[in-house]
Amino acid sequence: MHRPGLYFPYIQVRDDEWLKVAALYWPSVRRLVPDGYVPRDSPTARALADAGILVDERPRELVSTLAWEFVEVLEADADRLRHHYGLDRARREWDGRPWSDGSPAAATAPHLGWIHVDKVPRDSVERLAELGLAQVPDTGDPDDPPEWIGFHPALASVLMRSVAVRVSERSHFLPVTDQADLAAAVPAPDLAPAVNLLLGPHGPRPAASAGTATYVLLALQYARPRRVERLSVADVIACRRRLEGELVAFRRYVHAQQAQLAELAGVAGERRRLEAFADHVRHTIEVPLRDLERGLRLHRLDPTRSLVLASSVVPPVAVGAALDVVGAGPAVVTTAATAVAAGNAWWQVNRLRESMRASSPVGYLLDVRDRLTRRSLRSRLRRFVMGTAA
Repeated sequence: MHRPGLYFPYIQVRDDEWLKVAALYWPSVRRLVPDGYVPRDSPTARALADAGILVDERPRELVSTLAWEFVEVLEADADRLRHHYGLDRARREWDGRPWSDGSPAAATAPHLGWIHVDKVPRDSVERLAELGLAQVPDTGDPDDPPEWIGFHPALASVLMRSVAVRVSERSHFLPVTDQADLAAAVPAPDLAPAVNLLLGPHGPRPAASAGTATYVLLALQYARPRRVERLSVADVIACRRRLEGELVAFRRYVHAQQAQLAELAGVAGERRRLEAFADHVRHTIEVPLRDLERGLRLHRLDPTRSLVLASSVVPPVAVGAALDVVGAGPAVVTTAATAVAAGNAWWQVNRLRESMRASSPVGYLLDVRDRLTRRSLRSRLRRFVMGTAA
């Protein structure tokens, strides 16, 4: 079974273009939505949720099973974390962009990253507040604990990244994000390496599935239209359904590279790591895709030339008999026979092309590009005449 993606660090997906592209690969994109919370989704997210592609998961059931030293890890570096990512620092350096997913407390403290209490170990909340790393709203009722906990936005993002990785390992998901700074980070199964992303002394240890999301999103650059914002959700959903078999083959191709991708994810330095991924994508995606397109062009030409450009075309029996009945002249018979032969030629060409696409691990990317790139009628006719219409 191929792993669904688990979106982090927010509840609402922030980038609709990213979500459309993610929907072209992952079986579904899950997200942690607390009980009773109603996401303020974009029309794109709502449409994908209605189609069963964007799926809500209850964090309390998943996070409660995690066994990790949440407080201990933060306590170990509490002084440095409080200096660089404490509550006062968050207030002083706020850039005016809210992190919150809809916490009522965000109205009075929009500079903090508010995480629902279902996503953090409940017994750690008070201690984090004592360390100056978390703001816990006072509900005025000891029997009514707060639902949202405030952190420095950077710390909130890293905490949710670590939660996503741990939940993914336990529930067979794959962490995915539309946030560039977290996407470049190496998924690690423990909170300590995640905190080190902020403090910087050590590189994180890659998880077994590390690098897959980076590789897939880079690979899909060869298939996505240039103006993704103009791509309708209906087109994305239809493409997924129409190319289901090809997508399964492409997922297997990606999964077969898991060991290499995890090794690339462990390359030190963000720039060098992305260069290594780009080189790998170039060899495993760009080159095979270019070879596939070249082969399709060659298969397009030879059968068509041999049938359509032959000096004499013998009409099929059925066509010849029908034209004789109506008294058609030789020119008409020859023209009709040529048209039938051309049709047969295109059928043969399409069979060869479909066979080549199916046998190529990157055929899915070519099919996605062909189906999602809008073309005028004139362009479609030209592609048909040239033999590129699928």
